[in-house]
This record gives sequence, C-alpha cells and structure tokens, in this order.
Amino acid sequence: MAPAARTRSFVEHASAPLVGEGAHTAEVTLEGSRNTLVFYRRDPLECERRRQTGAAPLGIGDLTVLLQLPADIPIPLTSLPRQLRAKLPTLPHGAVTLTPDTVSRQAVRPLTVDLVVVRARGTHWEAGLARASRFRTFARRALLVDPSTPAREDLLMRAAYLGIGILEPTADGLTWALLPDPYRPRRHTAVAWHFTEQLHDRLP
Repeated sequence: MAPAARTRSFVEHASAPLVGEGAHTAEVTLEGSRNTLVFYRRDPLECERRRQTGAAPLGIGDLTVLLQLPADIPIPLTSLPRQLRAKLPTLPHGAVTLTPDTVSRQAVRPLTVDLVVVRARGTHWEAGLARASRFRTFARRALLVDPSTPAREDLLMRAAYLGIGILEPTADGLTWALLPDPYRPRRHTAVAWHFTEQLHDRLP
C-alpha cells in the first residue's frame, strides 16, 4: 500500500468511533487546503432527485434566496416580499417548483460533513491549525501532525482552545491526542450550505 493510501486508512480507522457507520471519505482541495480528508454522508433522496431532474449547480446567491423558503411546502407568491418574488424565476433549474400562484423549494443540502482532517508536518503545525480553522463554520475539525512536533504541549494547548482535534502517529497507526469539539452551528447559513455544494461538485 502506498504511503498516502496507508495514512488515509489509518485516519479512517482512528476516526471510525467519531463518525460512526455509513460515512464516506474523499480527499479533496477545499478552502485552499490541499489533500484534505473529508468524512461525509450523502442525502440519497436529494442526490437522486438532482440526477433525475438534471438540476443545475447552486451558487451562494441562489442559496441565500432558497434559505428564505421552507423545503417542500408550497408558499403563495403573494405572501412573499416583492424582491424575493423577483428572484425566483432566475434560480437554477431544479431548485424550486414555480407555478403562477406558488413556489416550493426542492433543493436541500446534498450531503452532511462529519469531520474534516487536515495534515501538517510537525515543523508546520501552526500553519496546519490555521488551515483547519478555515472549516470552523462547516464541520468538526482535526489536524494530523506527522511526524510529531517537539512543541507538542503548545500544539495541544492551541488546538484545545480552537476546538481542533489532534491525531498523532503511533507504532501501528494513529491515535487521538486530543478529540475535536462537536460541531454545533448556531444557525443555517448560505455559506455553510455552499460548502456542501462545493464538496458535492468535487465528488465522483
């Protein structure tokens, strides 16, 4: 097994108790961070709906509009602000069902993210924490530091403050030196939804 594949296998094994069964993994570039390992779960109904309808990609401006509508509930157009009504016909194909009298939002998030794991060498752990911090509003975060750093106590103190988990190499794999804080978003935002759309677009 190639070193990169072996490391990924070790991360998946160590993270299994955190993410539970059914999570998939993908190594992608997101938020300017290369070789980021993401644990995610597709929404099978939404993904199939998009496939069958040929739904078009959603930009962050589209998502801002969609978040003002409940999902799968027909809303009378007359009950909506004029500015919102004006934007509905411009939404991408498959985002809403629009009739002369009502609008119903069809699009929901295509997936959820359980954990994002960023990698860094022991000499660059501060930069690694900075990259992991970019995902603060999107998911639970962890940093794999390999090889370990002599400044381990500083690393753990900073990571604990930021809520970022720390994975360290052992003789036979990886272990959690610090578990990541749970991800508890205060509200749903277009930016967070857009993150899942970006990931969805990068998946096979």
